[in-house]
Amino acid sequence: MLILPALFAQRLDSMITDSVTGKKMMAYQVKDRLLLYPKPKQFGFLLKVPRTFRDVAVESFSKKSLPAWGVIAGTTALTIMFDQQMLDGVKQFSRFINVDNTAIYHPVMDFDVGSQRVLIYRAPGNLNTFLYQLGEGIPPLLIGAGLFTYGLIKNDYRARSTASQVAQVIITMGIATQTIKRLTGRESPFVATTDGGRWRPFPSFRTYQNNVSRYDAFPSGHMATMMATLVVFADNYPEKRWIKPVGYILMGLSGLAMMNTDVHWVSDYPLAIGLGYVFGKVTVKMNRWVKGK
Repeated sequence: MLILPALFAQRLDSMITDSVTGKKMMAYQVKDRLLLYPKPKQFGFLLKVPRTFRDVAVESFSKKSLPAWGVIAGTTALTIMFDQQMLDGVKQFSRFINVDNTAIYHPVMDFDVGSQRVLIYRAPGNLNTFLYQLGEGIPPLLIGAGLFTYGLIKNDYRARSTASQVAQVIITMGIATQTIKRLTGRESPFVATTDGGRWRPFPSFRTYQNNVSRYDAFPSGHMATMMATLVVFADNYPEKRWIKPVGYILMGLSGLAMMNTDVHWVSDYPLAIGLGYVFGKVTVKMNRWVKGK
């Protein structure tokens, strides 16, 4: 578990005391900037969930965000027009290169509780399933757990704070995307009754729960979670230049895998990426201070 977190690790430069709050912070010199981290509180990420939504709302409805909203709305509208063709094209190309679109899992962590079988984790059984699973939250949680463990062992506030931020964005992204899904009510490709999937806005709670796949395509929770965690890792470790290119490549491959598995349309992604970006940025800003250029 500690192998990957070790790639993020960097020993602190100093411990300083903030002149305004009086808090002790660990300082990390990254080029011409000083990244400052207070000691993370245990389960503090849970207390920050309401403030995260408040700050995201402020950020999202500011004037500087209008161009981004225009790009999201424009790309979503454009891709909706060609959703079915692009989905069919991805599936056809996947068959051409012999990428199986079947979701195959193997139980790894499961046990009996009375008469019930409880499944904790299931491992992917093929490439497409592996790429799809990247957005389910398990990979960033495992990396976060490794960073948290490393932070405790090395007394590294940055590693511990990053792990806490990962938990924070996974929770907030889950709430945000589930709320929008229940408002828009879009069919997933594998149950679509029309090209591009039918939209049934504002389904009742019971209707949604009884047939989730008919209402939960838009936006992609997987893509939003991947974008948010990528922002958290990249912004907390800006000196690790490999994080962004690797992250974007994995996001792209996962997006194609979700289309190949008939789980999402292309137009489910622009808003998800935008949400992940702003939630990630707000979360980092709440937990880290920057001094310098």
